[in-house]
Amino acid sequence: MKVEESQVFDVIVIGGGVIGAAIARELSKYNLQIAILERNLRVAQETSAGNSGVIHGGFDPMPGTVNARLNVLGRHLYENEWFKELNFPHRNCHSIVLAFNDVEKKELHKLYDQGITNGLRADELEILSGEQCLALEPNLNPTVVAGLLCTSSHSVDPVILTDKLVESARINGARLFLGERVVGITKVGEEFCVETMNQHSQAQNYKARFIVNAAGHYADVIAGMINDKDFSLRTRRGQYRILEKTERYMINDHILFMVPTIHGKGVIVAPILDGHVLVGPTAEEGVAKEDTRLITMEKFEEVATIAKKIIPGLRTERTCFVFSGSRSICVETDDFWIAPSSKEKRFIHVAGIASPGLSSAPAVAQEAVTLIRAQGAKCELSIGGKDFG
Repeated sequence: MKVEESQVFDVIVIGGGVIGAAIARELSKYNLQIAILERNLRVAQETSAGNSGVIHGGFDPMPGTVNARLNVLGRHLYENEWFKELNFPHRNCHSIVLAFNDVEKKELHKLYDQGITNGLRADELEILSGEQCLALEPNLNPTVVAGLLCTSSHSVDPVILTDKLVESARINGARLFLGERVVGITKVGEEFCVETMNQHSQAQNYKARFIVNAAGHYADVIAGMINDKDFSLRTRRGQYRILEKTERYMINDHILFMVPTIHGKGVIVAPILDGHVLVGPTAEEGVAKEDTRLITMEKFEEVATIAKKIIPGLRTERTCFVFSGSRSICVETDDFWIAPSSKEKRFIHVAGIASPGLSSAPAVAQEAVTLIRAQGAKCELSIGGKDFG
Protein backbone atom coordinates (compact mmCIF):
# COMPACT_ATOMS: atom_id res chain seq x y z
CA MET A 1 0.00 0.00 0.00
CA LYS A 2 1.41 3.35 -1.06
CA VAL A 3 0.97 6.61 0.78
CA GLU A 4 0.44 9.95 -0.92
CA GLU A 5 3.54 12.17 -0.77
CA SER A 6 1.48 15.08 0.52
CA GLN A 7 -0.12 13.14 3.38
CA VAL A 8 1.04 13.99 6.88
CA PHE A 9 -0.11 11.59 9.59
CA ASP A 10 -0.74 12.81 13.09
CA VAL A 11 1.04 9.77 14.54
CA ILE A 12 3.23 7.05 13.08
CA VAL A 13 3.58 3.94 15.23
CA ILE A 14 6.79 2.07 14.40
CA GLY A 15 6.26 -1.60 15.18
CA GLY A 16 3.34 -3.95 14.61
CA GLY A 17 3.67 -6.21 17.62
CA VAL A 18 1.07 -6.37 20.36
CA ILE A 19 2.37 -3.14 21.94
CA GLY A 20 2.35 -1.12 18.72
CA ALA A 21 -1.05 -2.54 17.81
CA ALA A 22 -2.47 -1.69 21.24
CA ILE A 23 -1.19 1.88 20.97
CA ALA A 24 -2.61 2.28 17.47
CA ARG A 25 -6.00 1.04 18.61
CA GLU A 26 -6.02 3.38 21.60
CA LEU A 27 -5.07 6.30 19.34
CA SER A 28 -7.80 5.37 16.87
CA LYS A 29 -10.40 6.39 19.47
CA TYR A 30 -9.50 9.97 18.61
CA ASN A 31 -9.75 12.14 15.51
CA LEU A 32 -6.18 11.38 14.46
CA GLN A 33 -4.60 10.12 11.26
CA ILE A 34 -2.54 7.08 12.28
CA ALA A 35 -0.08 4.87 10.42
CA ILE A 36 1.48 1.61 11.62
CA LEU A 37 4.82 0.69 10.04
CA GLU A 38 5.83 -2.96 10.38
CA ARG A 39 9.04 -4.39 8.91
CA ASN A 40 7.62 -7.92 8.53
CA LEU A 41 4.98 -9.02 6.05
CA ARG A 42 2.46 -9.56 8.81
CA VAL A 43 2.04 -8.26 12.34
CA ALA A 44 3.15 -10.02 15.56
CA GLN A 45 6.06 -11.94 14.04
CA GLU A 46 8.78 -11.33 16.63
CA THR A 47 8.48 -11.00 20.42
CA SER A 48 4.68 -11.09 20.22
CA ALA A 49 4.78 -14.44 18.41
CA GLY A 50 7.27 -16.04 20.77
CA ASN A 51 5.95 -15.93 24.32
CA SER A 52 3.86 -17.91 26.77
CA GLY A 53 0.56 -16.17 26.06
CA VAL A 54 -0.07 -15.63 29.78
CA ILE A 55 -1.76 -12.57 31.24
CA HIS A 56 -0.05 -12.51 34.63
CA GLY A 57 -1.85 -11.58 37.82
CA GLY A 58 0.87 -9.13 38.83
CA PHE A 59 2.69 -10.64 41.82
CA ASP A 60 6.08 -11.06 40.16
CA PRO A 61 7.21 -7.50 39.21
CA MET A 62 9.24 -5.57 41.77
CA PRO A 63 6.99 -3.11 43.64
CA GLY A 64 7.49 0.49 42.61
CA THR A 65 8.51 -0.30 39.04
CA VAL A 66 6.66 0.83 35.95
CA ASN A 67 6.01 -2.75 34.92
CA ALA A 68 4.50 -3.59 38.33
CA ARG A 69 2.03 -0.73 38.03
CA LEU A 70 1.14 -1.42 34.40
CA ASN A 71 0.91 -5.21 34.83
CA VAL A 72 -1.92 -4.95 37.36
CA LEU A 73 -3.65 -2.09 35.53
CA GLY A 74 -3.25 -3.88 32.21
CA ARG A 75 -4.74 -7.09 33.56
CA HIS A 76 -7.75 -5.17 34.88
CA LEU A 77 -8.18 -3.54 31.46
CA TYR A 78 -8.18 -6.96 29.82
CA GLU A 79 -10.86 -8.16 32.23
CA ASN A 80 -13.03 -5.04 32.11
CA GLU A 81 -12.55 -3.89 28.51
CA TRP A 82 -10.58 -5.98 26.03
CA PHE A 83 -12.23 -9.32 26.84
CA LYS A 84 -15.58 -7.62 26.23
CA GLU A 85 -14.71 -5.37 23.29
CA LEU A 86 -12.45 -7.61 21.21
CA ASN A 87 -13.46 -10.99 19.84
CA PHE A 88 -10.41 -13.11 20.64
CA PRO A 89 -10.03 -16.42 22.51
CA HIS A 90 -9.07 -16.26 26.17
CA ARG A 91 -9.48 -18.33 29.31
CA ASN A 92 -9.05 -17.70 33.01
CA CYS A 93 -6.38 -20.18 34.13
CA HIS A 94 -5.22 -20.20 37.73
CA SER A 95 -1.45 -20.30 38.10
CA ILE A 96 0.65 -22.06 40.72
CA VAL A 97 4.28 -21.17 41.47
CA LEU A 98 5.88 -24.33 42.84
CA ALA A 99 8.51 -24.64 45.57
CA PHE A 100 10.61 -27.77 45.96
CA ASN A 101 12.72 -26.76 48.98
CA ASP A 102 12.64 -24.36 51.93
CA VAL A 103 14.55 -21.62 50.10
CA GLU A 104 11.99 -21.61 47.30
CA LYS A 105 9.18 -21.74 49.86
CA LYS A 106 10.45 -18.47 51.37
CA GLU A 107 10.40 -16.99 47.88
CA LEU A 108 6.69 -17.81 47.60
CA HIS A 109 5.97 -15.67 50.66
CA LYS A 110 7.99 -12.85 49.11
CA LEU A 111 5.96 -13.13 45.90
CA TYR A 112 2.72 -13.11 47.90
CA ASP A 113 3.76 -9.91 49.68
CA GLN A 114 4.82 -8.33 46.38
CA GLY A 115 1.44 -9.15 44.90
CA ILE A 116 -0.43 -7.45 47.73
CA THR A 117 1.88 -4.42 47.47
CA ASN A 118 1.31 -4.28 43.71
CA GLY A 119 -2.45 -4.12 44.20
CA LEU A 120 -3.72 -7.69 44.05
CA ARG A 121 -6.53 -8.56 46.42
CA ALA A 122 -5.89 -11.08 49.18
CA ASP A 123 -8.54 -13.38 47.69
CA GLU A 124 -6.52 -13.59 44.44
CA LEU A 125 -3.49 -15.17 46.15
CA GLU A 126 -3.05 -18.15 48.45
CA ILE A 127 -0.05 -20.03 49.83
CA LEU A 128 -0.66 -23.76 49.41
CA SER A 129 0.93 -26.72 51.13
CA GLY A 130 2.53 -29.44 49.06
CA GLU A 131 -0.49 -31.64 49.74
CA GLN A 132 -2.85 -28.93 48.47
CA CYS A 133 -0.77 -28.55 45.29
CA LEU A 134 -0.98 -32.29 44.65
CA ALA A 135 -4.73 -32.27 45.27
CA LEU A 136 -5.12 -29.66 42.53
CA GLU A 137 -2.58 -31.25 40.17
CA PRO A 138 -2.06 -34.95 41.02
CA ASN A 139 0.67 -35.47 38.39
CA LEU A 140 3.01 -32.91 39.97
CA ASN A 141 6.39 -33.98 41.26
CA PRO A 142 5.54 -35.41 44.71
CA THR A 143 8.54 -33.59 46.24
CA VAL A 144 6.68 -30.26 45.95
CA VAL A 145 6.61 -28.59 49.38
CA ALA A 146 4.45 -25.51 48.71
CA GLY A 147 2.85 -23.38 46.03
CA LEU A 148 1.54 -19.89 45.42
CA LEU A 149 -1.90 -19.96 43.80
CA CYS A 150 -3.01 -16.93 41.78
CA THR A 151 -6.60 -16.95 40.55
CA SER A 152 -6.33 -13.92 38.24
CA SER A 153 -4.11 -15.27 35.45
CA HIS A 154 -5.41 -15.72 31.91
CA SER A 155 -4.34 -17.51 28.75
CA VAL A 156 -4.51 -15.82 25.32
CA ASP A 157 -3.07 -16.26 21.84
CA PRO A 158 -0.91 -13.13 21.38
CA VAL A 159 -0.86 -13.35 17.58
CA ILE A 160 -4.65 -13.53 17.30
CA LEU A 161 -4.90 -10.73 19.87
CA THR A 162 -2.55 -8.51 17.85
CA ASP A 163 -4.54 -9.20 14.68
CA LYS A 164 -7.73 -8.15 16.47
CA LEU A 165 -6.14 -4.96 17.79
CA VAL A 166 -4.94 -3.99 14.32
CA GLU A 167 -8.31 -4.86 12.81
CA SER A 168 -10.03 -2.64 15.37
CA ALA A 169 -7.61 0.23 14.73
CA ARG A 170 -8.11 -0.07 10.96
CA ILE A 171 -11.90 -0.09 11.29
CA ASN A 172 -11.48 3.24 13.04
CA GLY A 173 -9.26 4.71 10.32
CA ALA A 174 -5.68 3.67 11.10
CA ARG A 175 -3.57 2.52 8.15
CA LEU A 176 -1.24 -0.47 8.23
CA PHE A 177 1.90 -0.66 6.08
CA LEU A 178 3.60 -4.07 6.06
CA GLY A 179 7.09 -4.95 4.86
CA GLU A 180 8.33 -1.43 5.59
CA ARG A 181 11.67 -1.42 7.44
CA VAL A 182 12.55 1.99 8.85
CA VAL A 183 16.02 3.02 7.65
CA GLY A 184 16.13 6.72 8.52
CA ILE A 185 14.29 9.52 10.31
CA THR A 186 14.76 13.25 9.78
CA LYS A 187 13.01 16.31 11.18
CA VAL A 188 11.75 18.93 8.75
CA GLY A 189 10.12 21.84 10.52
CA GLU A 190 7.40 20.41 12.75
CA GLU A 191 7.24 17.11 10.91
CA PHE A 192 9.19 13.87 11.05
CA CYS A 193 10.06 12.20 7.77
CA VAL A 194 10.40 8.43 8.13
CA GLU A 195 12.23 6.65 5.32
CA THR A 196 11.52 2.96 4.82
CA MET A 197 12.76 0.17 2.56
CA ASN A 198 10.62 -2.78 1.53
CA GLN A 199 11.63 -6.33 0.61
CA HIS A 200 12.09 -5.23 -3.02
CA SER A 201 14.56 -2.48 -1.96
CA GLN A 202 12.02 0.18 -2.83
CA ALA A 203 12.12 3.33 -0.71
CA GLN A 204 9.10 5.12 0.71
CA ASN A 205 8.72 8.23 2.87
CA TYR A 206 6.10 8.77 5.56
CA LYS A 207 5.48 12.05 7.37
CA ALA A 208 4.01 12.60 10.82
CA ARG A 209 3.81 15.14 13.62
CA PHE A 210 4.37 12.49 16.31
CA ILE A 211 6.30 9.22 16.36
CA VAL A 212 5.75 6.28 18.71
CA ASN A 213 8.79 4.02 18.79
CA ALA A 214 7.41 0.55 19.59
CA ALA A 215 10.03 -1.33 17.58
CA GLY A 216 10.81 -4.05 20.12
CA HIS A 217 14.42 -5.22 19.94
CA TYR A 218 15.14 -2.48 17.43
CA ALA A 219 13.77 0.40 19.52
CA ASP A 220 17.32 1.48 20.39
CA VAL A 221 18.23 1.44 16.69
CA ILE A 222 15.21 3.62 15.89
CA ALA A 223 16.18 5.97 18.74
CA GLY A 224 19.67 6.23 17.28
CA MET A 225 18.20 7.59 14.05
CA ILE A 226 17.48 10.85 15.90
CA ASN A 227 20.78 10.66 17.82
CA ASP A 228 18.97 9.63 20.99
CA LYS A 229 21.02 7.53 23.42
CA ASP A 230 18.67 7.77 26.40
CA PHE A 231 18.49 3.98 26.74
CA SER A 232 20.09 0.82 25.43
CA LEU A 233 18.74 -2.69 25.06
CA ARG A 234 20.06 -6.20 25.49
CA THR A 235 18.38 -9.32 24.25
CA ARG A 236 17.24 -12.44 26.08
CA ARG A 237 16.14 -15.51 24.14
CA GLY A 238 13.96 -18.33 25.45
CA GLN A 239 13.13 -21.64 23.80
CA TYR A 240 9.80 -23.45 24.03
CA ARG A 241 8.43 -26.85 23.15
CA ILE A 242 4.81 -27.55 22.28
CA LEU A 243 3.68 -31.04 23.22
CA GLU A 244 0.99 -33.09 21.50
CA LYS A 245 -2.59 -32.91 22.75
CA THR A 246 -2.11 -36.43 24.10
CA GLU A 247 -0.21 -34.83 27.01
CA ARG A 248 -3.06 -32.51 27.99
CA TYR A 249 -4.44 -35.11 30.43
CA MET A 250 -1.33 -34.63 32.60
CA ILE A 251 -2.52 -31.16 33.70
CA ASN A 252 -5.89 -30.28 35.16
CA ASP A 253 -6.13 -26.62 34.17
CA HIS A 254 -3.36 -24.69 35.91
CA ILE A 255 -0.38 -22.75 34.60
CA LEU A 256 2.51 -24.31 36.52
CA PHE A 257 5.58 -22.18 37.24
CA MET A 258 8.98 -22.85 38.69
CA VAL A 259 10.09 -20.18 41.20
CA PRO A 260 11.28 -17.14 39.20
CA THR A 261 14.98 -16.33 38.81
CA ILE A 262 16.83 -13.13 37.90
CA HIS A 263 16.41 -14.21 34.27
CA GLY A 264 12.64 -14.33 34.24
CA LYS A 265 9.49 -15.92 35.61
CA GLY A 266 10.84 -19.44 35.32
CA VAL A 267 10.00 -22.38 33.09
CA ILE A 268 6.29 -23.17 32.93
CA VAL A 269 4.15 -26.11 31.95
CA ALA A 270 0.78 -24.87 30.77
CA PRO A 271 -2.26 -25.93 28.77
CA ILE A 272 -2.77 -23.61 25.82
CA LEU A 273 -6.01 -22.62 24.16
CA ASP A 274 -5.83 -25.12 21.29
CA GLY A 275 -5.40 -28.13 23.58
CA HIS A 276 -1.65 -28.57 23.32
CA VAL A 277 0.80 -28.21 26.23
CA LEU A 278 3.44 -25.49 26.29
CA VAL A 279 6.77 -25.98 28.06
CA GLY A 280 9.43 -23.28 28.47
CA PRO A 281 11.13 -20.89 28.20
CA THR A 282 14.83 -21.17 28.83
CA ALA A 283 16.85 -17.96 29.24
CA GLU A 284 19.89 -17.03 27.15
CA GLU A 285 21.45 -13.60 27.61
CA GLY A 286 23.21 -11.37 25.09
CA VAL A 287 21.76 -12.91 21.94
CA ALA A 288 22.14 -10.92 18.71
CA LYS A 289 18.94 -9.20 17.57
CA GLU A 290 18.87 -11.24 14.37
CA ASP A 291 19.22 -14.54 16.28
CA THR A 292 16.21 -14.26 18.58
CA ARG A 293 14.20 -16.96 16.78
CA LEU A 294 16.95 -19.60 16.54
CA ILE A 295 16.69 -23.03 18.19
CA THR A 296 19.62 -24.86 19.81
CA MET A 297 19.73 -28.55 20.74
CA GLU A 298 21.26 -27.76 24.14
CA LYS A 299 18.30 -25.63 25.19
CA PHE A 300 15.86 -28.02 23.54
CA GLU A 301 16.99 -30.68 26.01
CA GLU A 302 17.09 -28.23 28.92
CA VAL A 303 13.39 -27.47 28.48
CA ALA A 304 12.57 -31.17 28.84
CA THR A 305 14.74 -31.58 31.94
CA ILE A 306 13.04 -28.73 33.80
CA ALA A 307 9.56 -29.71 32.63
CA LYS A 308 10.04 -33.18 34.09
CA LYS A 309 10.98 -31.63 37.41
CA ILE A 310 7.48 -30.14 37.44
CA ILE A 311 5.64 -33.18 36.04
CA PRO A 312 7.90 -36.26 35.97
CA GLY A 313 5.50 -38.27 33.82
CA LEU A 314 5.25 -35.66 31.06
CA ARG A 315 6.30 -37.24 27.76
CA THR A 316 8.38 -34.39 26.39
CA GLU A 317 9.48 -36.59 23.50
CA ARG A 318 5.97 -36.01 22.14
CA THR A 319 7.04 -32.58 20.95
CA CYS A 320 5.24 -31.41 17.82
CA PHE A 321 6.56 -27.85 17.54
CA VAL A 322 9.50 -25.81 18.82
CA PHE A 323 10.10 -22.07 18.76
CA SER A 324 12.15 -19.35 20.38
CA GLY A 325 10.83 -16.19 21.96
CA SER A 326 12.70 -13.11 23.07
CA ARG A 327 12.65 -10.11 25.37
CA SER A 328 14.29 -6.74 24.96
CA ILE A 329 15.72 -5.67 28.31
CA CYS A 330 16.43 -2.03 29.16
CA VAL A 331 20.05 -1.96 30.37
CA GLU A 332 19.67 1.23 32.39
CA THR A 333 16.56 0.33 34.40
CA ASP A 334 15.59 -3.32 33.81
CA ASP A 335 12.09 -1.85 33.50
CA PHE A 336 9.79 -0.53 30.81
CA TRP A 337 11.10 2.66 29.16
CA ILE A 338 8.05 4.75 28.25
CA ALA A 339 9.04 8.38 27.81
CA PRO A 340 9.48 11.20 25.30
CA SER A 341 12.89 11.37 23.71
CA SER A 342 15.27 13.87 25.28
CA LYS A 343 16.06 14.98 21.71
CA GLU A 344 12.51 15.35 20.39
CA LYS A 345 9.59 15.57 22.82
CA ARG A 346 7.08 14.47 20.16
CA PHE A 347 9.05 11.26 19.66
CA ILE A 348 7.72 8.80 22.25
CA HIS A 349 9.75 5.73 23.18
CA VAL A 350 7.94 2.57 24.27
CA ALA A 351 10.94 0.30 24.76
CA GLY A 352 12.27 -2.46 26.98
CA ILE A 353 8.83 -4.05 27.06
CA ALA A 354 9.89 -7.43 28.41
CA SER A 355 7.60 -9.60 30.52
CA PRO A 356 4.98 -8.67 31.68
CA GLY A 357 4.63 -6.78 28.39
CA LEU A 358 1.71 -8.79 27.04
CA SER A 359 -0.10 -8.47 30.38
CA SER A 360 0.57 -4.73 30.45
CA ALA A 361 -0.32 -3.95 26.82
CA PRO A 362 -3.65 -2.15 27.42
CA ALA A 363 -2.09 0.02 30.14
CA VAL A 364 1.06 0.68 28.08
CA ALA A 365 -1.19 1.94 25.29
CA GLN A 366 -2.99 4.33 27.63
CA GLU A 367 0.35 5.55 28.99
CA ALA A 368 1.67 6.26 25.49
CA VAL A 369 -1.45 8.19 24.52
CA THR A 370 -1.19 10.25 27.72
CA LEU A 371 2.37 11.21 26.78
CA ILE A 372 1.34 12.14 23.24
CA ARG A 373 -1.43 14.36 24.59
CA ALA A 374 0.99 15.96 27.05
CA GLN A 375 3.20 16.95 24.13
CA GLY A 376 0.39 18.84 22.42
CA ALA A 377 -1.51 16.35 20.27
CA LYS A 378 -5.12 17.39 19.79
CA CYS A 379 -6.92 14.23 20.83
CA GLU A 380 -10.66 14.69 20.42
CA LEU A 381 -12.74 11.56 20.82
CA SER A 382 -14.04 10.31 17.50
CA ILE A 383 -17.83 10.25 17.37
CA GLY A 384 -17.62 7.78 14.51
CA GLY A 385 -15.56 5.18 16.36
CA LYS A 386 -16.95 1.80 15.30
CA ASP A 387 -15.21 -0.85 17.33
CA PHE A 388 -15.02 -0.08 21.02
CA GLY A 389 -17.91 -2.02 22.49
